[in-house]
Amino acid sequence: MKDGTGHMKGNRAGRKPMLHVEHLEICRIGTGAGTRIDTATGAEAGRKLGANGKIMRISGNQPLLRDVSFSVYPGEIVALTGPSGCGKSLTAHAISGMLEPGIGVTQGHMYYNGEDIVPFDERRWQRLRRKDIALLIQQSLSGLNPIRTVRAQLTDTLRLHGRRWMPPDQKEQGNLPRPVPQQAAPQGVLPRMRQMLSGIAQMTGGWATQAQEDYLCSLLSKVGFADPEHILSSYPFELSGGMCQRVLLATILSSGPRLFIADEPTTALDVINRDKVLALFQQLREDFDLTILLISHDRQGVSRVADRVLEMSPEGRMRE
Repeated sequence: MKDGTGHMKGNRAGRKPMLHVEHLEICRIGTGAGTRIDTATGAEAGRKLGANGKIMRISGNQPLLRDVSFSVYPGEIVALTGPSGCGKSLTAHAISGMLEPGIGVTQGHMYYNGEDIVPFDERRWQRLRRKDIALLIQQSLSGLNPIRTVRAQLTDTLRLHGRRWMPPDQKEQGNLPRPVPQQAAPQGVLPRMRQMLSGIAQMTGGWATQAQEDYLCSLLSKVGFADPEHILSSYPFELSGGMCQRVLLATILSSGPRLFIADEPTTALDVINRDKVLALFQQLREDFDLTILLISHDRQGVSRVADRVLEMSPEGRMRE
């Protein structure tokens, strides 16, 4: 049976999951020399061989997350819901390899396309984040450089790993930087700040070619901007929090991820804008062939766009 988007809903028989999380446990940790715990004798109590092969000293506190298991299948939108503090965001950061220092996976597995990614070192995590897994964080503004234009930041992303999303006819043309229009002498503090930052940008690069400019405008249009040219020329401090979130979303999409994780994307939005953002994710799923994991405490809202809703209890237990 298909849902309104044309995707199969509820029928996963015979399909392999893109992401499979199995008995995941996350603790506060330290690292140091030691030996494996002897489960029979209890030797080396308080130590455990971590996912990266290092011995980790586990704090005396209870695990931050315990025994979390679920799967996400290709092309799905899966919502992970639950009360604040139950570990939803912690799970999202673990899947993307972005846990804070002093916190680590101490038990369980996370399989991405059949490969356990828990033992990955930082270099392999970076490669995975560049090519496959992307995380949209709650604090969108912190993901953008406040003194560089949106154009410069998106262009940097394209140069790094986003050109595969550009149409073939655009990859072979438009290699010259697009001319920057001259502006009249600015008046006021913010315009003067813009002029100063613009001068710095000219010295450090960051101008887009015509092909890149066209592609970036298309991306910004897809995430809901009516005037993408204006957004490209803006600095993050000139945009609202919601606009910065959509810019960061466009940045993430330009890298061509396959699994997209959105952590509380509708927090602090009113009902109308919340519904617009959720509808946008549905459209982006179709446009970019994404598999999406939505992290949200708003079970009622996300249930309208998700193929499945998983509920996490404060103890980390899951139910669908």
